[in-house]
Amino acid sequence: MSPPPSGLAEPAATSPPARRERRVGVRCDDVPAGRAWAQALAAEGLQVQVQAIDDAAPPPSDALVLHISGALSEQLSRLRGLRQQAPHTPLLIALRGLRELDQVLSLEMGADDAVDTSASPPVVAARLRAQWRRAMPPTAAEMPTELRFGELELRLLRRETRLAGREVPLTEGEFEVLWLLANHAGQTLSRRELLRRVRGLDDHPMDRSIDNRVYRIRAKLGDDALPAQRIRTVRNRGYMFCPTGW
Repeated sequence: MSPPPSGLAEPAATSPPARRERRVGVRCDDVPAGRAWAQALAAEGLQVQVQAIDDAAPPPSDALVLHISGALSEQLSRLRGLRQQAPHTPLLIALRGLRELDQVLSLEMGADDAVDTSASPPVVAARLRAQWRRAMPPTAAEMPTELRFGELELRLLRRETRLAGREVPLTEGEFEVLWLLANHAGQTLSRRELLRRVRGLDDHPMDRSIDNRVYRIRAKLGDDALPAQRIRTVRNRGYMFCPTGW
């Protein structure tokens, strides 16, 4: 190969950017037990920081783990507190002797997943990575532009809503809320999440705009007079769009 022309340097070889380790904050009611468990998890390529369960605030992290050696019932208030402090961070419960009722309670109180502390570190790490994949925004090619549930049709590009072939006149704001709920059918979206996505604002105790929009959407779709609403209020959590019954 001939040398490069005088005055021109050969381009330097570039290496791909280093992959950042995911940070996991572990809160535990038994620090020695939690630290031993966390060390095994760190061997799976995660950056793990251990704290006592009653520390004031969770460290900045990509996921939170509540490691419980005692009874789950004694830590439900801390579970709720962690969920409020980090509403969008994946939260996993690691509980010794996990029972089916414990799983139900954990998920109902705000956890995203629950495992027994005897679960192998590769399994726990895989479940955390699955949570991070779910949280990744879809690419433009993956985002739907039309949704259909029975006789309900939503068309994003035209901001059009049709029910049983009849166009339903929704305002821009009403359509945005309905589209977000329908695009996450079967999932509960909090008022804060809806307000942030629709208006780019954090929730405020006196801001009832989301509630008002849902009320009007129900009325226009005939969902306000049904015994079982298809746009459901989930107490203390937000709203959920039911994909059936339309």
